[in-house]
Amino acid sequence: MAQILIVGGTVARTEVLAKFFKEAGYGVSVGHGFREAVGALVEQSPDLLVSEVRLGAFNGLQLAIRCQILHPGVRTIVLDRVHDAALEFEAQRYGALYLVEPIDEASLILQVSKMLAETGPHRRWPRKQLTAEAFLLAEVAQSPARIVDVSYGGFRLELREPADKSGFDVAFSGLALRVKPVWTKPDPSGSFWCGAELSEGNPQTVSAWRQIVDSVHAA
Repeated sequence: MAQILIVGGTVARTEVLAKFFKEAGYGVSVGHGFREAVGALVEQSPDLLVSEVRLGAFNGLQLAIRCQILHPGVRTIVLDRVHDAALEFEAQRYGALYLVEPIDEASLILQVSKMLAETGPHRRWPRKQLTAEAFLLAEVAQSPARIVDVSYGGFRLELREPADKSGFDVAFSGLALRVKPVWTKPDPSGSFWCGAELSEGNPQTVSAWRQIVDSVHAA
């Protein structure tokens, strides 16, 4: 069953879209807003992303770009309430399909079917939880850190200080990755746990990271 990530500008709108696609026979996950959707993309790759353009301080095109960084080849449909030629042009640049509501339900399902047929089923990229012996030792802001689980889209690590919300560099095994925290929480021991997504768009760096993910053994 194809899996679609649904992202609406409001919780109510997200639920309406999710209900529509569930009734059409698709597997559905939801992201209530931009940040939650990014977190969902870090965790796994959907077969298709459907997002409204207006997402508060962010927009669906920013999400489409992030999706392409994390999961090259996954297509995106962005939904707008009023036609905007500039946004439509930008959507085409990033391989997203720009649609203006209201949209005929049969036409929308047809578009989704075509896009899924063109890309085919997409491999899921779940996290690999590492054994204590396999933790990746890293450095963040000249302080030691440990990467404890990994995926193609990001990782979870233990830090000595809270993560910089604007993003930070992680260095290990001769590789330097630029990442952005999705969440951070303190540990009773005094350290901090952080779930981070790759914001590095360099193809060679992303490829090197994926080779590392493939090489490590899960717990």
